Amino acid sequence: MSHRSLSRPALLGILIAGLFAPAAQAAEAFGSPGDAPVRSPAAKSFVGTAVNGPSRVYFTGYRGIVSEVYYPVLDTPESVDLQFLVGDAGQTFVDEEKRQAYSAGQSDKRTMSWVASTGNDGHNWRISKRIFADPDRDALVQRVTFTALNGRKLGDFKLYVLFKPYLDNAGGGNSAQTVATAGGYALAAGRNNRASALMASRPWKTVNGQAMLSNGFVGKSDGWTDLVGSGDKTMNWTYDSASNGNVAQMGWLDLGDPAASSVSFDVVLGFGKSQGDAIAAASASLGSDLSAAQRRYDDGWHAYAAGLSTQGGLADDRYYLAAMTLKTMQDKSNGAMIAGIGTPWGETQGDANQGGYHLVWPRDLFKFANALTTAGDTATATTVVNYLFNTLQQTGDCGAAEYNAPGCAAGYSRVGRFPQNAWISGWPYWQGTQMDEQAMPILLAWRLGPSVSNPLWPKIKLTADYIVATGPWSYQERWEENAGYSPSTIAAEIAGLVAAADIARANGDDASAGRYLSAADYWQQNVSAWTYTTSGGFGNGSYYIRINPAARAGAGTDRASFNPAAGPDTPQTLTVKNGGGSHDARRVVDGGFLELVRMGVKRADDATISNTISVFDSVLGQYLALPGAPALPANAWFRYNFDGYGEHNDGGDFDGSGVGRLWPIFTAERGMYEIARQGTGSAGQPYFATLKLLATPEGMLPEQVWSNSATLPDGWAVTTPAGYRPGAPTKSMAPLNWAMGEYISLLASINAGRVVDIPQVVCARYNNCRAAPKAGEVAVGINAGAVTQWGQQLYITGDARQLGAWNTDLGIPLDAAAYPSWRNGVNLPAGQKIAYKYYRKNADGSVVWENLAGNRSLQTPAGGSINLNDQVNW
Repeated sequence: MSHRSLSRPALLGILIAGLFAPAAQAAEAFGSPGDAPVRSPAAKSFVGTAVNGPSRVYFTGYRGIVSEVYYPVLDTPESVDLQFLVGDAGQTFVDEEKRQAYSAGQSDKRTMSWVASTGNDGHNWRISKRIFADPDRDALVQRVTFTALNGRKLGDFKLYVLFKPYLDNAGGGNSAQTVATAGGYALAAGRNNRASALMASRPWKTVNGQAMLSNGFVGKSDGWTDLVGSGDKTMNWTYDSASNGNVAQMGWLDLGDPAASSVSFDVVLGFGKSQGDAIAAASASLGSDLSAAQRRYDDGWHAYAAGLSTQGGLADDRYYLAAMTLKTMQDKSNGAMIAGIGTPWGETQGDANQGGYHLVWPRDLFKFANALTTAGDTATATTVVNYLFNTLQQTGDCGAAEYNAPGCAAGYSRVGRFPQNAWISGWPYWQGTQMDEQAMPILLAWRLGPSVSNPLWPKIKLTADYIVATGPWSYQERWEENAGYSPSTIAAEIAGLVAAADIARANGDDASAGRYLSAADYWQQNVSAWTYTTSGGFGNGSYYIRINPAARAGAGTDRASFNPAAGPDTPQTLTVKNGGGSHDARRVVDGGFLELVRMGVKRADDATISNTISVFDSVLGQYLALPGAPALPANAWFRYNFDGYGEHNDGGDFDGSGVGRLWPIFTAERGMYEIARQGTGSAGQPYFATLKLLATPEGMLPEQVWSNSATLPDGWAVTTPAGYRPGAPTKSMAPLNWAMGEYISLLASINAGRVVDIPQVVCARYNNCRAAPKAGEVAVGINAGAVTQWGQQLYITGDARQLGAWNTDLGIPLDAAAYPSWRNGVNLPAGQKIAYKYYRKNADGSVVWENLAGNRSLQTPAGGSINLNDQVNW
């Protein structure tokens, strides 16, 4: 076939609407619809977007090439890969760029533009690329230099661009076409209301009057099959279209002077709602001053990085990379943030896996939006909170139960509930309910302060009411697999209710605050009774189990309904998902109990925590002997024993079952626990140093890394196959945004000498920290001797608002760790006479006041602090 040959200037001008049309004498490629489509690998070399300007393009890279590009929202990939194929003039080889040696790094450490280098020294070529998004247009820019090495010249090589559209989040149903433009040709593709256009500043090669561009079906008539699959290393096909299938596009670039040793040029990938829009975006970008566009792109990131906290001078390049990566993951349409920009094990996943990790999970979102708050970016976190409550929160009841909601267009819903995960629009994806995900949006709103939380109070109330009505039992815990009573979930629920109570009181709703605190206190007092076994098979037999799979005893909001139908010492079968098998629940442990400390619910030195740490380390911990790794008993941990979420032991991708490996987030969590336990930031340093060693060469923290080959209890074999190194990222996901956030949180906690994101309103209530007095307040230490029965809790209340204003649901619980001495602290108005009294709550919630005629009295000083030392009798 022959195209009408058009000369092409070095840089295209802005496309004038109507000057493009399908190329003449178009011929359709054979082999429709092509092989089954697959997604891009989830291990990314780079990620980026324009933090300023109207551009809605988000890009990723794999092994130095552009892989998935998302447009116009972060849950919708539009491509799989964009790479070069390099052949020689003698047609003896064709090198696929992504299979060669590569390097990738930021163009400077405070921006998300990237420099990638790929090459094959044995075949005497090298490609370097500067990659960024045009901040003013929906276009991705690659500024490319191709260099011939070792005395070779450009005339010794043939250079091809290979592009794989994956439009509107699908590889099937795409249509590709060569389009003549004002000055040359574009490789355009479309599906539904998504379109792409690939253009270059170099002209395309012409052979016998034929422009050497082609569109084909993957595995049948695409350019890779033409060059490599056919074996002749020659471009024979120039199909003008490939319609309604899994398509790929290729163009042969004219490198110019064959005697030169290098050539520089630009390749632009534009997007739009239509073919015309995409070509216009690509052409306008290509015809603009791309050096100026790059400066604007970099300036936007420089300004963002400059606004971040330096963490007392400890902030390193990885800290800024983590924050900028997280900012990249914020959608520009409504502020939502996705869990990860890709699909785990993407190269063996296809169109059926629509969501991957490029969805909103409220739990992950809390973790890394919280980290951005710690980094000083409260603006992003505020946008996230408003997205959560104004877009994601459900407003109606529909369906009988999770995954049982016929007739419900969006699936199961309840007023005030947050779905398990969702598209950027807020439309639910999976149908599960995870109760930690209900509490975490409240905690984020509370941390951002009254200016954020007070306007949202009516919606926060809906979620807090839902937690009280539904918890502490959860349909799924944080690993999204099992129902029951989970220490990590209950920790979040308690913290969320205490935060909600604080917001309620600020908005004059003491009745709601009382309900929330009554439930939270009971759950805090019973979380060990519900989830801490004393008849286990590890350590001394006493530790928190991953989950107590018992059902909730009742359906009401009375205390008896909150209790599980069976305790953690009752033999119960837990069926671990992802092929993990069925086991006694007491034989399955994880690190979720650390959330009890992180959420302020338990002290780090609580005996139940200390006992479980030894089990956690011995059962799930490994020491990875990485170069420069600090000496620790363990420096990396499995998610839980019998975890099937990972590659198979032979290295095959996860396919519904497999073997889970080590997760870097636990190295961070363990480090923050040590800071809390030892009370010094330096305690986290060995874990922080290890965390750095678990990153990709580009600095991305992955979801999982390869472990040492070992056999965990009960014969669970974990093997790292030949060709993989313990501590190196697996193929699941990199970066995992949760992990990137934990890097920030651990570094900031090292700087502060304390875990920075423990909610103070929670830890102060349960005597795990002391809140600093506000202006006009003094600190009051409380020490009361009282004898009680098991299940009874001592409280104090009084006429001061800080003591609950005589409301027994708003009083302050005292801690029995030094029983029969009960202790806590409170900040009270300075220079005032305050009446107060002690009471106990029985297991059923009934109240008994201390045996004392009248009230006790306290005169607070004008400043400083004061201690109470009282004896309570019944």
